[in-house]
Amino acid sequence: MRIKIEQLFFILTAIIIAFPVQAYLPSDPMYGEQSYLKQISVEQAWDVAKGDGVVVAVIDSGVDIDHPDLSFNIWKNINEVLNDGVDNDHNGYIDDLNGWDFVSNIPDPRPKLEEGYAKDAINHGTAIAGLIAAAANNDKGIVGVAFNAKIMPLRILDATGSGDVEDLVKAIDYAVNNGADIINLSLVGYDYSANLADAIRRAYQKAVVVVAAAGNTDSDIKGINVDVTPAYPACYGNNSTDNRIMAVTAVDQNSVKSLFANYGKTCIDIASPGEDITSLSYYYPADNNFKNYYSYNWNGTSFSTALVSGVAALLKSKQKSLTPSQIIYTLDNEADNINSQNPLYVGQLGGRLNAARTLNSDLISLEIGRLVKLANRSAVYFVDSSDNRHLFVNEPTYWSWYSGTWSDQKIETISQNEFDNLLVGKNVTIRPGANLIKFENSPRFYAVTPNAVIRYATNLVAAKLYGSDYQKRVVTIQDGFENDYSRGSDLTDSSYPDGSLIQYADSSDIYYLENGNKRLVEPAAFSANGFKESFIIKNVSQTFFFNTGKTVSELEDNIFIYHL
Repeated sequence: MRIKIEQLFFILTAIIIAFPVQAYLPSDPMYGEQSYLKQISVEQAWDVAKGDGVVVAVIDSGVDIDHPDLSFNIWKNINEVLNDGVDNDHNGYIDDLNGWDFVSNIPDPRPKLEEGYAKDAINHGTAIAGLIAAAANNDKGIVGVAFNAKIMPLRILDATGSGDVEDLVKAIDYAVNNGADIINLSLVGYDYSANLADAIRRAYQKAVVVVAAAGNTDSDIKGINVDVTPAYPACYGNNSTDNRIMAVTAVDQNSVKSLFANYGKTCIDIASPGEDITSLSYYYPADNNFKNYYSYNWNGTSFSTALVSGVAALLKSKQKSLTPSQIIYTLDNEADNINSQNPLYVGQLGGRLNAARTLNSDLISLEIGRLVKLANRSAVYFVDSSDNRHLFVNEPTYWSWYSGTWSDQKIETISQNEFDNLLVGKNVTIRPGANLIKFENSPRFYAVTPNAVIRYATNLVAAKLYGSDYQKRVVTIQDGFENDYSRGSDLTDSSYPDGSLIQYADSSDIYYLENGNKRLVEPAAFSANGFKESFIIKNVSQTFFFNTGKTVSELEDNIFIYHL
């Protein structure tokens, strides 16, 4: 089964929109040509977030990872050693420092100038990546929507812009298993694939947001109704029942449906500018077709999709604990109503993307949940603000998040009918840094890090990091819940994992480790974030060096995910 880049169109348009007052303005010299960013009010969104700490996988025709306006924001697999011929992180891919080429099965995700190449196809992935995360304020070219985010380049389309669904499935799984927060799919096919639907489901269950293009037709056809003729992967989610994917169509500078853009009430979630787009291009001066760093006059739902992925990355950056359903819901509900501009397509385009409203939405205030159980069952669930129920798989998992005794826990007993009306969310996993874990039928110990990534620790490593009595930290998880966790690189004795609380010898200061930095935890924040004395790794040697990050001074939802 084959998939391909949607048809591309080049239509010159002009957009003139005034700069907002008192909003973040980048200094990039070509920013004035990116009027579609002003159309979605991204400047006010940048006052709130800029994409820090978020990884966006661009599954496409390859990305120019050396592009001067993008290279700084290319994802790096920090657990892999380049060109040593070893799969250092045990993820099944050797030397995948910056992603993977699933077409050629090599660790070089750049485009390939294969015989019979199409120029647009070669440039496509780099243009998409640039819209999402081109660097800002670097005296070069354009700016991406989430200009502090990282791009994970995964090549699954060949030099003509077509590819195999099997490679797409592998790439989605790679992105999910290697830390992507958002997956951008600016590609379309019209044949259903159960394997691809399953890959989308796995991404959703692992809290990865998938954003996909609705697809294009020739302008004289004026798009197709994808409720009647589904376009995949965009239509693997039904926006009225089981919405696992954000499907994006295109509008012009007046928020009128682009002539080429597909539409549909149950498939399409949102619309975004998709005409006269300026972005990056693949640079290879040995070929006359690739002597420019930038490309112009792109048109298509591919580019609309990239803008939505960028705003999703901003939203995720603002609040790391947001689930895919929450991000999709917020993007949908804060979009501008464009029915009056599109009387022939009422309810079939979604609203038009509004970055400012999305990032300033009341829908994404710190989530406060509740604890529930059934009268005749002992199992306890955390219910989030979107009415997803999350099972605590055993008592050690529960007590890694909460303190006290069962008698003083505020657990609400609900009816079977109320329980059945709750959505099924992912299971709660052991709190990062709280315990070491093992599974019932295995002697191996693991440290738990954020996003339920576990890292194997040998007895020697565990003793070096946690002390000779490290086994007091070990709790057992039933084998049936092993799939709630994903595996990262093995732990070494040279550094403590993210999520740890450490205290150096001869010091009373407590630090929380995040992204390789140490963050001083103020006393009030220690309690507010649900930390316990038992979490602290004490008497840490000064030889363990970490850069200093921002002080933890209050409750942070990405630290205490299940706060009440």
